[in-house]
Amino acid sequence: MAKKKSKSNGPTPLRFDQRLVLNQWLLSLFDVNSFDRIAEHLKPIELEGLDENNVHFFLHQLKLLWQYEEFPGDVLLGYDENIVKHTLRLSEKRSETIRWKYFHWMSLLFTEVYLDRYFRDPAKLLADLNQFVVTFNADKTDKEKVDLYEADDLRKLAFWNATGSGKTLLMHVNILQYQHYLELHGRSKELNRILLLTPNEGLSRQHWEEFEAAGMDADIFSKDGRSLFAGKMIEIIDIHKLKEEMGDKTVAIDAFEGNNLVLVDEGHRGASGKEVGAWMKARNRLCEQGFLFEYSATFGQAGTRVCQVHPVRLLVQVCLQGWLRQRLPHPQPCRRQRRRQATTVPDGVPAGVLPATKAVPQQCGRVPSVSTGEPVVGLCRK
Repeated sequence: MAKKKSKSNGPTPLRFDQRLVLNQWLLSLFDVNSFDRIAEHLKPIELEGLDENNVHFFLHQLKLLWQYEEFPGDVLLGYDENIVKHTLRLSEKRSETIRWKYFHWMSLLFTEVYLDRYFRDPAKLLADLNQFVVTFNADKTDKEKVDLYEADDLRKLAFWNATGSGKTLLMHVNILQYQHYLELHGRSKELNRILLLTPNEGLSRQHWEEFEAAGMDADIFSKDGRSLFAGKMIEIIDIHKLKEEMGDKTVAIDAFEGNNLVLVDEGHRGASGKEVGAWMKARNRLCEQGFLFEYSATFGQAGTRVCQVHPVRLLVQVCLQGWLRQRLPHPQPCRRQRRRQATTVPDGVPAGVLPATKAVPQQCGRVPSVSTGEPVVGLCRK
């Protein structure tokens, strides 16, 4: 009888979340190697909201902690002013001003830092990231080493957002952040289209309703409607409607190519391996001269397949499993529990975002510090 092979005693390979080097680089700009070091000082609920000068209390607390060489003078204040401006813009049609949780605000701050450096000096951003990658790879095995960034990688950012983390609202701010930096650098006229790709028509309709509630001009794609020639409005398209050639219910990818701002929400959901490759190619062609934000709650769940298409280049992960578990009710809540649910939806997350009975999906592999609402930042790869 053949003997059972013994397990290898070699080193444990790095998990997917441990290879998100952009997140680690961003944290290094704040002189920390763990988000917990920052988050523990920003969690008190009294820090939510704005002071009398419309400055987030989070910023005051952050500047009390350390002096940051990477952010001299009022650089961080400038980022916060942008976040406040966009927040007030999105609050105009709401009964109250949006109040961010600390993990929302830090995700938006990280995005400000990145976009500022990307637009101001992309060559230096590329050099800084690659210098960090070299340091990261120094003690890694060949399999664990991260490829150096290429210039095209810098234009693709991905957000790994846990279910119920307010992803849609963050997406709206990301659009405004990108438009701000385009205008700041005199490049607004370069933008051809703003495209939101979704995995199905139901999610397209949901996004359209959210944009309407936020007062943002958007429309669901229609070959015969105004969306095909809509210019700067947000065009929402089911990813399956994009094909190589025009059809009765589809449109050729070439019709949209140019300098586009592309947003992808769960673009790979439900796709087979071959389909993943197809939508990745479509995504890359659509943002070939522009920029991309991608959002998903399932990058970690997709395991090897997603590691192949998003190896370590995720932009922002809002990992809220622990936070949500404390607030999600039992699948069959009692009357007292149902009354409590109305008080547990966080400020800054619109009603309906936090599901009433939906369980939080489990990630593949253990994600560290899930109870902190840790934002993890990285870049999409080709």
